[in-house]
Amino acid sequence: MSFKYTDIVDKLEVELMKMRQDGSVRLPSEKELCARFDCSRQTVRSALTVLESRGLIVRRKGSGSYLADTGFLRNSTVVFITEDEDRYIYPVLISQLRYLLQKNKYSLKCLGTSGTIRGEREQLVRALEEKPAAVIIDPLRNVIPNPNLGLIEEIAASGVPVVYLFTSYPVPVPEDAVIVSEDNEEGAQVLVRYLAEKGHRKIAGVWRGDDSRGLQRLSGFMKACTDLDLPCDESDYFLFSDREQHELTWEGRSFIPRFIDECLGDHDAVICQNDIIAHRLIVELGNRGISVPGDVAVVSFDDSYYATLGNDRITSLGHGEHAVSSALAETVVAVAERRLVKTEPLKWVLHIRNSG
Repeated sequence: MSFKYTDIVDKLEVELMKMRQDGSVRLPSEKELCARFDCSRQTVRSALTVLESRGLIVRRKGSGSYLADTGFLRNSTVVFITEDEDRYIYPVLISQLRYLLQKNKYSLKCLGTSGTIRGEREQLVRALEEKPAAVIIDPLRNVIPNPNLGLIEEIAASGVPVVYLFTSYPVPVPEDAVIVSEDNEEGAQVLVRYLAEKGHRKIAGVWRGDDSRGLQRLSGFMKACTDLDLPCDESDYFLFSDREQHELTWEGRSFIPRFIDECLGDHDAVICQNDIIAHRLIVELGNRGISVPGDVAVVSFDDSYYATLGNDRITSLGHGEHAVSSALAETVVAVAERRLVKTEPLKWVLHIRNSG
């Protein structure tokens, strides 16, 4: 079978990762590559030219092709494309990530999208132009069609590794996507089982419906309720959108009262998509004279600072301290240095407090 030069590029990129791990530096000769791939020397040279343009190899006349020293040939800046580096869990995550990358001689540049497709497109164009060591993408509403996927493919095709945080484009996830991820179905099941063990028999869920993490948590919620013979139908969960979460701070625009009016009913516990939702829910329940956890338990995800804000300390499922930033830094450095990387879902840690 004869290979196209693009096929050879893909196969040699994998081989380069193995070489870096093994300590090898010299690629097979052009003649050897022609025999391996059953192709012409021109085809092999085209593939090597692509690898050289990506900064992965250096070609020495009369000597051959060698693994590039990425410390000298590659940009040392890592770009992080996210909605807003100052929101929710991100200030702490980014501070620790920046520190860990600096220890490995990389710098971090955050590019904000303001949560819009246009904003994301502008920052992806910047990343494509700057050709950083790696790009971290914190996806927008990833179950909604997104016209920016072509730009992400261009970035990857230019030789810049792409790492996704928590979830990826598109859904279902491509096999070759590098993701620092969570097992969201398992996380929801952990919380359902926890509440059931405390005697709760009517559990509601508040999930984000335009993001795969929310839908995976809904799936795990439904599975655990079914396994435990707890009620589980459309009246036991409420879906909100990214836009509705942003409107929580707007006067009269919160969806929390609607959830209470339409869904809470006789439920004795609620699992929330994140600590922001849980905090807002507890405040609104208090305004209505409904006590937490006396009348209804409230638990959530992320174990952020919202979980320990004021007297309403929230039982929240998160990860170990700095676990996300550590896993992200390790993964980014590995792909930037063209080492093979195998990521495992982040482990869950349940932090039990007084909300349920």
